[in-house]
Amino acid sequence: MRSVTIGIPAYNEEKNIANLLRALEDQYSREMIQEVIISDDSSDRTPELVKRFAMHSSLPVTLLHHSRRRGAAAAWNEIFHRASSDTVILYDADVIPHPSCTLQLASQIEGPVALCASNSRPVEATGMAGRASRFVSDWLGSVRLAKMSRYTVMGRALSIDSAAAKRIVIPTDTIAIDLYLQCRVLEMGLEVVYDGGAIVYFRPATSMPDFASQIVRAVNGHGQLRDYASRFRIDLPVRTAAANVIKNAAKDPVGAASAAIGFVMMPYYRSKLTEAGVNSAKWQTAQTSKSIDYQQLRSSF
Repeated sequence: MRSVTIGIPAYNEEKNIANLLRALEDQYSREMIQEVIISDDSSDRTPELVKRFAMHSSLPVTLLHHSRRRGAAAAWNEIFHRASSDTVILYDADVIPHPSCTLQLASQIEGPVALCASNSRPVEATGMAGRASRFVSDWLGSVRLAKMSRYTVMGRALSIDSAAAKRIVIPTDTIAIDLYLQCRVLEMGLEVVYDGGAIVYFRPATSMPDFASQIVRAVNGHGQLRDYASRFRIDLPVRTAAANVIKNAAKDPVGAASAAIGFVMMPYYRSKLTEAGVNSAKWQTAQTSKSIDYQQLRSSF
């Protein structure tokens, strides 16, 4: 069995970091999980909560705290550099992995496969913003099954071969760091796969401004890497994108309507966002997408 480093980039995650660590502790295997590295830029209680958790846990947690915000790319680079295992699994600090997710992601890294993407699933998707987020998530899941594209890799959770990761330095001004990572792995001549069974749960934005900021930031990040990504022929065909919109709309018409309203109103919501919030790698984080009730989620596993 390949050894695993769990890497967690964190920035002001006091609402969920302990929940994530509890979830990892529940699935901790000494034979598999060698270390948990948290690269943290927080100015809130995140480092205090991590230290308190580590004092009473068997989980091998290393906290790397920085007094200034460096951005997610710098955190990923630090985790890749410090990892001492065969495989690195990255989890965003505001998610909860399904009990089998770590094993699923780790088992995919073998032979020419150097990067495995996970299946992000929303919880508590209520209200227009939540239903729109669920619809977008379902659409992303269906296009990932249809064809590898620029939408295959999602930064909320992924696994990467440690040797390949150590050959990568993500520019710190990169917004779509997951897409950049996918392109670099393909550039090495290695393979990228998607595992729909590697499920990680996230709380969708419950306000339309937060939903809009996530969409606009993603669009801007992909635009930043348009020429680079095009070299690897991973653009999503319009026909595939449209067909999956129709398929998912038939299953979830309310979600489709919510997403449609959100996209129509996008210019208005975007006007309320600061340029730094959507055009910078150090974006303004959505506050309504934090904190998952881990005990309630655990009871559904």
